[in-house]
Amino acid sequence: MPNYNRCYMTPVQHLCAYLVWSAAAAVIVYLFYHILPLSLAIGLCAGIYLEKMYAQGVVNKRKKRLRLQFRTFLEAMSVATRAGSTEVKAVESALKDLCVSYKKDTDIVLEVQNILIQYQNGGVPLKVLFSDFAMRSGLEDIRSFADIYSVIEGKNDRIGDILTETSEIIGDKIEIEQEIETTITSAKSETYMMLILPVLMVVAMSAMGGDLVGALFEFPTGTLAATAALVLFAISYIIAVKVTDINV
Repeated sequence: MPNYNRCYMTPVQHLCAYLVWSAAAAVIVYLFYHILPLSLAIGLCAGIYLEKMYAQGVVNKRKKRLRLQFRTFLEAMSVATRAGSTEVKAVESALKDLCVSYKKDTDIVLEVQNILIQYQNGGVPLKVLFSDFAMRSGLEDIRSFADIYSVIEGKNDRIGDILTETSEIIGDKIEIEQEIETTITSAKSETYMMLILPVLMVVAMSAMGGDLVGALFEFPTGTLAATAALVLFAISYIIAVKVTDINV
């Protein structure tokens, strides 16, 4: 079963992402310097960092989807336990509900199937299987549930209430994240527009020509100004990505 803290992109996908980001970086550098070898060199180096950021973004998106799916699993399991099902029967019932809501290759469906197979065929306790899933998920919500379940397994008749409460906590966190993202949407748009604006200005200046563009590309002071602008552009992009990555 996968470790959700790792990126499982194929080598071809990594290569394609690297080439795309390297090309984008090279184009931006070329607009500021008009020196092709330098642009290619910086683009290829920047592509390494940008591809890693992209791969981490893929990991984060998968973990966010898994948390939403896990919330659905807890809700389905809670309904089954409240109806009088045992914990194992509740997991089986939840799997049937998940197969209706999600595709068969969805992470949560595969995880629950794996839990049932190891429990039924290997005799592995549910608390061990939930703990293993929690450790691989890298999600605090799943770890908290696994810790609670390991304590109460077979000892508490309030398992349905605990499942409901855990599901509600996860739901509250998701709603808070969505509210924050909605609040900063306009700010994010403005930030990205401000990042694109310098590039558009350089493109416009290059298209118009004139002494200003000549000074930018032919004299040391112009090169220094272009370097400072490019460094500020890179720092602004990194800050914008980091600030808008919100975890509750």
